[in-house]
Amino acid sequence: MTVKASSPDRAPPRTPALRLDSGSRVAVVGGGPAGTFFTYFLFEMAGRMGVELSVDIYEPRDFTKPGPAGCNMCGGIISESLVQLLATEGINLPPTVVQRGIDSYVLHMDVGTVRIDPPRREKRIAAVHRGAGPRGMVEARWHSFDGHLLGLARQRGASVIPERVEGITFEGGMPCVSSKRGVSGGYDLLVGAVGVNTGALKLFEELGAGYRAPGTTKTWICEFFLGEETIRLYLGSSMHVFLPKLPPLEFAAIIPKGDYVTVVLLGNSINRALVDRFLALPEVRECFPPDWVPPDDFCRCAPAINVTGAVKPFGNRVVLIGDSGVSRLYKDGIGGAYRTAKAAAKTAVFEGLSEDDFRKHYLPTCRALDRDNSIGKVIFGITTLIQRVRAGRKGVLRMTASEQDRGGHSQRMSDVLWDTFTGSAPYGNVFLRSLHPMFLGGFLWETGKGAFTSAETRKGKEDQVTYRDLGELGKIYQSGEIIVRQGEAGDCMYFVQSGKVEVIKESEGREVKLAELGPGEFFGEMALFEKDVRSATVRPLGEVRVLSVDKKMFLRKIHDDPSLAFRVMQKMSRRIRELDDELIRVRSVTA
Repeated sequence: MTVKASSPDRAPPRTPALRLDSGSRVAVVGGGPAGTFFTYFLFEMAGRMGVELSVDIYEPRDFTKPGPAGCNMCGGIISESLVQLLATEGINLPPTVVQRGIDSYVLHMDVGTVRIDPPRREKRIAAVHRGAGPRGMVEARWHSFDGHLLGLARQRGASVIPERVEGITFEGGMPCVSSKRGVSGGYDLLVGAVGVNTGALKLFEELGAGYRAPGTTKTWICEFFLGEETIRLYLGSSMHVFLPKLPPLEFAAIIPKGDYVTVVLLGNSINRALVDRFLALPEVRECFPPDWVPPDDFCRCAPAINVTGAVKPFGNRVVLIGDSGVSRLYKDGIGGAYRTAKAAAKTAVFEGLSEDDFRKHYLPTCRALDRDNSIGKVIFGITTLIQRVRAGRKGVLRMTASEQDRGGHSQRMSDVLWDTFTGSAPYGNVFLRSLHPMFLGGFLWETGKGAFTSAETRKGKEDQVTYRDLGELGKIYQSGEIIVRQGEAGDCMYFVQSGKVEVIKESEGREVKLAELGPGEFFGEMALFEKDVRSATVRPLGEVRVLSVDKKMFLRKIHDDPSLAFRVMQKMSRRIRELDDELIRVRSVTA
């Protein structure tokens, strides 16, 4: 690869007035989640301001092809909180992309096994393939997650250039990008959205603006074909996580997908010998058929993952996002791409393109992720200590099992493990909850009891799933059921994934039908903003699948990103306008 980069004296001058106007051109290097999220939000925010932009996305991979040609070297888990946030943003993940909706976690240790269910018993975690599937795949029954997001960017108006970027220069203070097809210059903004496993980061380092790539470590990802029926019998719709006493392995997971399972091992410099030792553990063998042995040739990779953030991921007319900027430690890298991409887009549209603009308005998001990752390192350090002490492992198991037996009451250990495994909450929030006296007291009590008892296994019965509902997120309701009842207290809103619902107002023993809502529509949003009871009843019209968005999670995210409320408020305003029009129509008829 020929690297072309300008010297420090050719870097663009500092110009605080740099802004995007109608006709401005943007180059996005990388068409993975970070690049496509950025493009999606850039078009959406610029549209609100009446600004028309031209965006080129440079992406050499073909996400319709299995194996390395379309692979993004990722475990492929979309966290619970991110699934909810994407629904709020208008990005719904169809069953053609979600290879399996995850509704629970099963924690495996040498001292026993326990299943952790979410409070709503709803599929709100998505298992996906970033490309078309593993190397050697025979039948492509699902679509690529990255390809789906790239398609959304195209729908918004982006042009996708299937070329690898070979050089970056500045000409007349404007970024220029070179590929095999030649040099494209005159971009107003250059966005780096490449992963840490590519050589493209060197191009940005050699610009001389002070950027340094993130620190990384090696991990290991394997793909094994088992078949849908075998996965149903041995893994179900649960993600299976492991805390083995196997240094330097810190965390491992088996993720069921369509016909494959993805095995992810995280730690410090994982190698093939450690992978073989992990697959031979008794608690791991329980997740596979008794006669199963790893094939000699299976799809595998040892990608680098972020462990520290980049140095100065911005400059005049340049910003780096996702893995090339900062990502979440070990968990929810796609969520990190979402956060940094949206923060960068918001800065570019509403603040400007100068180095100072990105420092003031984009850098705080990067620093917040960095600080949270520092707390994450403490959490994983504590987890490692617990892994080394048998009584501690039994204490975690016993406390979790007893909480699951009690149902929805005081699930302190279960909630901490759930949010740690899923990446659904910041590490700081998880750490504070683990310091609660009730948490510490319960853990010490169960650890003490566990020191004098034998190992046990508590594993809930796996749900019976079929091919039809493997990739469906949310919860299915049938005719005759009530999703929301008028007069009841509410703590969430709902997005319709498939099917239709009717909204009914009950008054003086009569029912008045207010509306029918279909896929992409939402209801129950008033519960997020006020403490009053539900104002209407919502019930299915035939089979319907809805995804709930928790009030607590939504309000916490709005505190960090007020723009999340825009789509909800926009829809509420439209409904008020429609109601006004209907009142005028009724009055004109009765006059």
